[in-house]
Amino acid sequence: MKKLSTLYFTSLFILTTFAQTALASTVKDEDVTQYLDLSGLDLVLQSIPAQIQGMGQQMKLTAKDPEHAEKTMNILVESWDETAIKESLAGKVKSSFTAKEMDALLTWLNSDLARKIKSSEQKTSAANFTQDFMQYMAKIQSTPPTTERVQTIRNFIESTNMVEHSFDMVMAITKGMVNSLNVADGNKLTAEQIDAQMQQMEAMLKPQLEQQMIYVSYYTYEELSDEDIKTYTRFYNKPLGQKELSKVYSALSDSLVVWTDAAAKNLQSQK
Repeated sequence: MKKLSTLYFTSLFILTTFAQTALASTVKDEDVTQYLDLSGLDLVLQSIPAQIQGMGQQMKLTAKDPEHAEKTMNILVESWDETAIKESLAGKVKSSFTAKEMDALLTWLNSDLARKIKSSEQKTSAANFTQDFMQYMAKIQSTPPTTERVQTIRNFIESTNMVEHSFDMVMAITKGMVNSLNVADGNKLTAEQIDAQMQQMEAMLKPQLEQQMIYVSYYTYEELSDEDIKTYTRFYNKPLGQKELSKVYSALSDSLVVWTDAAAKNLQSQK
C-alpha cells in the first residue's frame, strides 16, 4: 500500500501542477527557447520543486505515516533535474512543429491578449499558490461566479480537452513510475496487476481532476473578462491550437519521465 500511496501522491501533485507523428522541421533553437519562455513552460519547470515541497507539507498533516510522506517528498525533490528535463522538452517541441507553425505560435504568444493570459497563469506557479487558492475558494462560497462565467469556463475546459490531456499525462507518468519500480523490484508485478493499479488510480484521480480544473480556472482567470476567455478558447479550437495542446502535453509527459525514472530508482533504493 505504501507503493500505491507514493504513486498517488506523485500523481496528485502532477494533477495540480499542473500532458506522434514525426514532422520535418527547421525550427530554430532560439525560437524554441522563446516558445518555452512565452508559453510559461519555463516557469512551470522552475516552480515544481517548491510545489512538491508544499504538497509534501500538506500531506504530512493528514498522512497515516508522516515520516514516509516526508521521505517521499525529499526523494522527489532530489530527483528533479531541471536541465535534463528542459533539454528533453525543448527537443520534443522542436521536432513537433514546422517553422511556419512555430512562427504562428510565437505571433499568438506575443499578442497582448496571450501575454495577459500567460501572466494570469503564472499564479499557479507562485510559491504561495496553495494559500491564495484556498482563500479564493473560501471567497467564492459567498460570491459564486455568474452563470455566464460558469458556462465560459466549462466551455474553455471542454474545448481544450484539458481534462483528457491532463489525465493522459498523469497516467503516462504514473505508469512509467510503476514500471520503473517494478523492474527495480525484480518484476514482482505482472502486466495485468500493473493495469489493475492504473484502473485503481483512475478511479481515485479522474473524478477529482475535472473539479480541480474548473476551480483552478476560476482562480487563474479571475481578472480576465468572459470575452478574453472566449477569445482564448477560439484560438485553441483552431487546428494549430489543438495541435499545440496535444503535442505539448505529450512532450511534457515524455520529458517528465526523466524525473519519474530517477525518482522511482531513488525510492526503490530507500526501501
